Amino acid sequence: MSRLLRPFGRLQWRLTLSYLLVTLVVALTVEIVTSVRDTTAVPPNQAGTFVQSLGDVVVPQIAPMLAANPPDWSALKKWAETFIAPPEAVKGNTVTNTPSKFVLAVILNRDGQIVASAPDDANMMQKLFWNSPSQEMVQSTLRELPDGVRVRVLGGQTLIALPIKGLGVFFTVFEGPLPTPAPIATSSFVPLLLTNLSNEYPFLALAGVIGILSGMLGSRGIRRPLRRITQAADAWSRGNFSVKAQVRSRDELGQLARDLNSMADQLHNLITTRQELAVVEERHRLARDLHDSIKQQMFVITLLVGAAREMVADYPQAAQTLNEAVRLTGQAQQELTALIHELRPLALAGKGLSAALRELLTGWEQSTGIMVEAHLPDDLTAPLPAEQALYRIAQETLNNVARHSGATRIRVDLLQEPERLMLRLQDNGHGFHPAQAEGRGLGLSNMRQRAGGVGGTLHIFSDATGTCVEASIPRAPAAERKANQPLLLAPANAANNDEEDHAPTLKPAYRG
Repeated sequence: MSRLLRPFGRLQWRLTLSYLLVTLVVALTVEIVTSVRDTTAVPPNQAGTFVQSLGDVVVPQIAPMLAANPPDWSALKKWAETFIAPPEAVKGNTVTNTPSKFVLAVILNRDGQIVASAPDDANMMQKLFWNSPSQEMVQSTLRELPDGVRVRVLGGQTLIALPIKGLGVFFTVFEGPLPTPAPIATSSFVPLLLTNLSNEYPFLALAGVIGILSGMLGSRGIRRPLRRITQAADAWSRGNFSVKAQVRSRDELGQLARDLNSMADQLHNLITTRQELAVVEERHRLARDLHDSIKQQMFVITLLVGAAREMVADYPQAAQTLNEAVRLTGQAQQELTALIHELRPLALAGKGLSAALRELLTGWEQSTGIMVEAHLPDDLTAPLPAEQALYRIAQETLNNVARHSGATRIRVDLLQEPERLMLRLQDNGHGFHPAQAEGRGLGLSNMRQRAGGVGGTLHIFSDATGTCVEASIPRAPAAERKANQPLLLAPANAANNDEEDHAPTLKPAYRG
């Protein structure tokens, strides 16, 4: 049993089954409502029923006489007179047995000409036939207008116009109350419902087929985006963030795919950043441990060996051995110092921030052709995390300038102040709108996070004459800051306020 129900666990078949059930339920509901209505005794419209009954009696009698070529004028005239004043013998066969009566009968051909009328009374014709209501009814019936008026009650008189199978019109005036029609016959609900269902079986089968097709097509529009999102999520779980959920629809699934893609980009950036920080922290830890433990021990060993050498100065062979030990110990110290320097970030290893920036700018100027003017102090001192953050911000800014700005030159200033370092990059490109650029990519967000990660801030000012990026980093390490000044990671949505409240010091030469 579970094997038979297994396919219905899939979303496609569940949606198809739901469409089928909804369609059948609606169709059955319609049939039930129709059966309930048919089993209820509801009297029909009195005037409409009377006119329909009159037409069933009159039209078959007039049509043959009116269709003759030429029409049988005398027979039509006699019939009209008999209709107005029927003999006592046949009065019981007329439409009504009430005291009411027909007071006028007029037969017109398809051209609207009167071929017979009764009674032969000009005053009655003028009063009951040659008036606006009667003529409107006759003309609409002749033209077979679908919304034409076939019956009209005026006072105690009922005006009736009946079409005669495309041959003409029968117009009559009934005076007095209309006879009361009999109500619709009632029947049992269950037999009537079964009868209706058996008669409507093809309709129910067609409704079921339509429900199945609608369910399959509707589930297809949901199943495809979900499958693409699932494939992308599976790739992300394996660490492959280059795969994206390709859903282009504008509905909720499309918005979900876009949000997941953005989340994957942020997660990838977070993992990359944490990996970089983990590498930097591990290298920094190793350098610190080597400096604080092994290097100090090597220094003590050197002192001890030197003291021992003085003590055995009278023993040349021992002194020679100790001299060799001092030499090897010094060599080991030099190699250890070099290793400690190598454990610094690769771009900054053995150079410092200013030298690393010069090397970066030289290579960037040669590859892009954009003129660079750099003002970088040689005696700059800063904590390693601050140097690393400023170096990465400079890299990202230069990449943005080369790719988007259209600039022909850029000025780079690295300034030292008593409590902070400030890196300013200013180009003469066409500028952009920082508020609109936020959220489109990870560049600006990464720059803000790098600055905020070491307690600094990032400000961006841009207009049609160029862009200025200023990163300000505290010079003191995080551990030396006051407890009431915690590090806050600058949120991306604070960008607009930063730019509004900040007025960067722009050089006029680079504003054009």
